Amino acid sequence: MGGSLMASDAGMGTGGADAADLLECDLIMKGGITSGVVYPGAIARIAQKYRLRDIGGSSAGAIAATLAAAAEYRRQKGGGRSGFEAIETAGRELGKDLKSLFQPSPALRPVFALLEAAIATPHPRFGKIPATLKALGSAFLPTWIGAAILLVAAIWHGLAAGSCWLAFVEALLVLFLTLVALLGQLAWLVFRILPQNDFGLCSGMRTERSGRPAFCEWIADQIDVIAGNVGPDGRPGAPLTIGQLADVEIGVAAMTTDLSSGRPYQLPLWTKTHYFSRGEFEQLFPKRIVEYLCERGGKRPALPDDPRDLPTDLCSLPIGRDFPVLLIARLSLSFPVLIRAVPLWRVDYTLPGERKPMRRCLFSDGGISSNFPIHFFDALLPSRPTFGISLDSFDCERHAHRAESGIGDPDLEEICGRSGIVGDRVDLPGAGRQSDTLPVREFGGLFGFLYRIVNVAKDWQDTLQSRLPGYAERVATIRLVDGVEGGMKLDMEEATIDRLIRFGAEAGTLLSTQFDMTHHRYQRARINLPTLEGALDGFSTAYRKALPDAHGEERSYQWILTEYKPASGAVPPAGWRTDPFARFADDVDAVGYRAHMLREQGEAIRDDYAPVIDAALRLVASADRVPKPVLLGKAPPDPRPIA
Repeated sequence: MGGSLMASDAGMGTGGADAADLLECDLIMKGGITSGVVYPGAIARIAQKYRLRDIGGSSAGAIAATLAAAAEYRRQKGGGRSGFEAIETAGRELGKDLKSLFQPSPALRPVFALLEAAIATPHPRFGKIPATLKALGSAFLPTWIGAAILLVAAIWHGLAAGSCWLAFVEALLVLFLTLVALLGQLAWLVFRILPQNDFGLCSGMRTERSGRPAFCEWIADQIDVIAGNVGPDGRPGAPLTIGQLADVEIGVAAMTTDLSSGRPYQLPLWTKTHYFSRGEFEQLFPKRIVEYLCERGGKRPALPDDPRDLPTDLCSLPIGRDFPVLLIARLSLSFPVLIRAVPLWRVDYTLPGERKPMRRCLFSDGGISSNFPIHFFDALLPSRPTFGISLDSFDCERHAHRAESGIGDPDLEEICGRSGIVGDRVDLPGAGRQSDTLPVREFGGLFGFLYRIVNVAKDWQDTLQSRLPGYAERVATIRLVDGVEGGMKLDMEEATIDRLIRFGAEAGTLLSTQFDMTHHRYQRARINLPTLEGALDGFSTAYRKALPDAHGEERSYQWILTEYKPASGAVPPAGWRTDPFARFADDVDAVGYRAHMLREQGEAIRDDYAPVIDAALRLVASADRVPKPVLLGKAPPDPRPIA
């Protein structure tokens, strides 16, 4: 384990436990674009007591997960706490460089300017009117100049003709045409140019006139620098990979969403299914990353019947151990409209014909599928905690209260319009909460209605899951003020970012000092064992019941497992189907039948002191689970449809 590797390291830093004394934990972080600045402080505090094993998240949480994995990798390679100190430094740097990381494509700068105005901090008196007017002026400056020239010409023409009325009508016509031109330009940019840029204003790479790195370049360099994965000159070379992390028992995972296929994926990818175009990736990733991917993946040979529009520079996307850690962050980060989606290519097996064509898939934000994947790394009975750091809205009515000292928080006093108040900005519940105790949040207007529809559709499962006993007591929630802190706020002041980093550190401290693993294990057993008892009862009832087949013959599961011969597909040997397959089913049935009899006798554990919760054991589809053979270096499973 990591402790033995680091026992001799002297660089643990102030306040950190000796590496040999570290406990182990997993960590999940919620997505939230700029809200991710809360995570550096939290990661650093948790790492003082815990060795990070599996780390995951979505969107901004995925970025934090990759940086945390890099820091833990450095610690396991003998670098002490220097990686975690580098994360805190990177968090503070965001206060100065956050806005510069988002650099729009040149053609889409007008739309980006309008987006900035929409999310800008309102003027105390005039609201967002000054920001909107400034954005309109800068975004469409040539149009305004042309309109001004035409307006002067129209007025001069009317006055020269001796008619003030004509001058007024012509001026009005010029203003109308200007409005039409502005709307036409905006529509062209949104409905034509934006789709050409894969529905994102920012590619993640710096523009020609920028001297600063954009967010993808920044993340790529931060991962390798924090990991100590650099050359003698201190510059990153080949990217940090999943295999390097696995060699020191670190895992990292994130969600992404394939909009073209209508499904989520859990990153890293482990099935050899996807290809990428070198030309397309050169617009999204640093040169050193693209070179690594092309070298490791290999170029796809052109086929005689390839369609003309298929790129000729397709390469196989490296998977498993060769998967770069950076791709986990970038594939999960593609926030719609703000950040360009990532294109990958794969064969579409559902189309007719012997030769199945290759199709382009757009991978967008992981938060579309699961913005807080608290289910990652879970087990019926956990051997180590999986901490979660969630983000929520601060509500003056619910979370603000009068300060005992009488001295309030100036920021909250201004936001809430009350003096002498402080707020509960970070919360770690001591127990689970029922699903019917969720806060009731009002909304108004059509956009508020649509916004709530989208958020409920994508977040309801994460929300309810994180409230269950056995989950809630390990999830720290940081409450941010909407429109002021985090979210889409690209113009946060340095003081605001410092405050968010402090909230993150407080969340990390709460998890490190107040979480009780013994109580957590008790809670999980108290929830899962009664639920498991009910599932086994149902298994036994179904296993013993004989049902008619297509010919009216009564068939039990025991007969199906040992005697049934499917019309197609491979059939395992008869000996294996009898023992261990059917024998294992009989063993499960025996346990389930005992659970059934206890229920009949009124002695089932789920009837007495089991907590009343909204939960069940069920078979669910997985977002590309890690196949164990790949971890052992064997070939990945065949991605083609099952026969």
